[in-house]
Amino acid sequence: MRRDDRFGIAVLRLVVELLCVLVLMDTPARASDLLLLEVIVNNYPTGKIGEFTLRDGALFASPGELRELGIRVPDSVQENHDKLVPLSALPGVTARLDKATQTLDVTAPTGGLLPALVGAATAVDNSVPVESGKGVTLDYDIVDTYFSGGNLASGLFNARAFSPWGVLSSGLITRAGQVPFSQTTEPAIRLDTTYTYSDVDKLRRYRLGDFISGGLAWTRPVRIGGAQIARDFSLRPDLVTFPVPVVAGSVAVPSSVDVLVNNVRVLSREVQPGPFQIPQLPVVTGAGVVTMTVYNALGRQVTTTLPFYASSALLAEGLQSYSAEIGSVRRDWALSVMITVHSSVRRHAAAACRVL
Repeated sequence: MRRDDRFGIAVLRLVVELLCVLVLMDTPARASDLLLLEVIVNNYPTGKIGEFTLRDGALFASPGELRELGIRVPDSVQENHDKLVPLSALPGVTARLDKATQTLDVTAPTGGLLPALVGAATAVDNSVPVESGKGVTLDYDIVDTYFSGGNLASGLFNARAFSPWGVLSSGLITRAGQVPFSQTTEPAIRLDTTYTYSDVDKLRRYRLGDFISGGLAWTRPVRIGGAQIARDFSLRPDLVTFPVPVVAGSVAVPSSVDVLVNNVRVLSREVQPGPFQIPQLPVVTGAGVVTMTVYNALGRQVTTTLPFYASSALLAEGLQSYSAEIGSVRRDWALSVMITVHSSVRRHAAAACRVL
């Protein structure tokens, strides 16, 4: 073998050895493995696949992933730099990995699990972002009246311009014609001119211009011109603003739950082992009684009775209602037109009496 060939083989061997050293040095940095495991909670298959990270023999998962699997993550549990939570840090929770079947067997106490929502709350959130187009609308109502001694043409107009930045609206009453008995000569009277911006996410409306002030049940709102900021729950028609009874419980085996409100069945569902919760029961306002009966596979039943009181005058927990405005009171709003109308009615009534 020539010297050049031996030198080339030695260089090639050196390069291979350097590559092997680099691979071995890089192996500890890739000690984390991403696993997709079927999750079994308290010997019951959940039918869900969880995403976990195996690092140095310990399992980690994101807080959101654990909540999706029904496992409670206390605030005291600290996340690492990858925003992952070690399963060993969850109080009372033990996890066993079966690599052969790619399953994760989790054992947790009732307090370590999130209650399963039963009823309408289990539906997927179908809310869509609120979008607004751009345009202009004009509503009008025109009346022309002929009678003895003159004629009167009047019109009510309401114009609106809308866009994603708000809605500008204005109302106007106009009149024309010969009315000898009229007490006003104004050809047009402006009603309300308002700019409104609605914040759906914060359930808040901003108004600038003419509006009716907010008020309580024992106060009298007034019509003012100025600025207003107010909470408006009508932006979310699906939101239940008053407190409703919440029924909760826990079962060790698959069971069925019947819920009655004032002796009327409103819900009947199958529940799986673990804690469960039935929020936002359909109830009527006033006093009532909720009865929950749990049946297990052996026919045993447990009945719980819960008295409640619901009123639309109350606000659910976490909701606040307010209205703040500043401005001056609008006086004689459309007063001159009202005088004309009343005068016309009296004149027509007098003419009708003379004819009879």
